[in-house]
Amino acid sequence: MAINKEIIEYWEQSTPMSFVPEKLGYEEKRNFRYSLQDYMHDAFGFADFSGKLVLEVGSGAGIDSAEFARNGAKVISTDLTRVATELTQDLLKENGLPPVVIQADAIALPFKDETFDCVYCFGVLHHIPDAETALAEIHRVLKPNGRVMAMLYHRDSLLYVYSIAYLHGRKRERERFLPFGSLHDSELLSKYSERNEGCPYTRAYTKDEARSLFSPWFKQITTGVHYNVLDLPEQRKVKVDIPDTYELGWHLIVKAVK
Repeated sequence: MAINKEIIEYWEQSTPMSFVPEKLGYEEKRNFRYSLQDYMHDAFGFADFSGKLVLEVGSGAGIDSAEFARNGAKVISTDLTRVATELTQDLLKENGLPPVVIQADAIALPFKDETFDCVYCFGVLHHIPDAETALAEIHRVLKPNGRVMAMLYHRDSLLYVYSIAYLHGRKRERERFLPFGSLHDSELLSKYSERNEGCPYTRAYTKDEARSLFSPWFKQITTGVHYNVLDLPEQRKVKVDIPDTYELGWHLIVKAVK
C-alpha cells in the first residue's frame, strides 16, 4: 500500500504529455506527440480499430485515446490518477470526441470479462510493480482473439546503457564519492526514467523478458524496438539517426493476441 500511495502521488504531479504550464491546445499536443515519436502510427495502426471497442489503460493526458477515437474506434479511457482522468476528459471534449473516462487501477479493472476488442497500454506496465496482475486483468477483459498493444522501456537501449546507467550513474557516484558501479540499476532507472526525477518505480525489459511477461496469458507475441534517443547532460530525448533494425531504441513495443 505504501508504494501504491507513493506511485499515485508521483503521477498526480507528473501526467505525461499534459503541457499544462505551456497551455498547449489539442492540435499542438498531437503534433508534438507524433512528430517526437514518429513511429507510432505505423506501429499501432490506430486507423485499424474503426468500429472496435478499445480500452486504454493509463491514458495520461489522453492524446492516444483521442487518436483511436478520431479514427473511428469506440474508446474507454482509464488512468490511476484523478488529474489524468480530468485531462483526458477535457482533451476529448476539446476535440469533439465522446469522453468515457474512468479512474481505475490497472490491477483491478472495473469491467466485465471479454468486453474489449483491444487493450492499449503505452508506457504504463513498466511502472507497475505487479505487472503480472495487470496483464491478467487485461487478458480477462479482452474478447477471445482480442489484441493487446503495449510499450515497455527497453533495457538493451542506448538511452538505458548510456544516459541512465553511465551518464546519470557516473555523475551521482562522483558526487557521492562512490566507486563506479556502486549505485543499483533499479535506483538509477526509477530516478531518471521520467521528465520529473524520482519516479517511485520503473523497470526496463529486454525482448526476452517482455515475451516471458506476456506469455502466460497471450499468444502470437511480437516485439519491435523504436525511438532511438539519448538524454544528454543538458537535453532530454535527443534523436539519434540509427535504423530500428539495430534495436537500440528506448521503446519496446509488444503486441499479442488472447
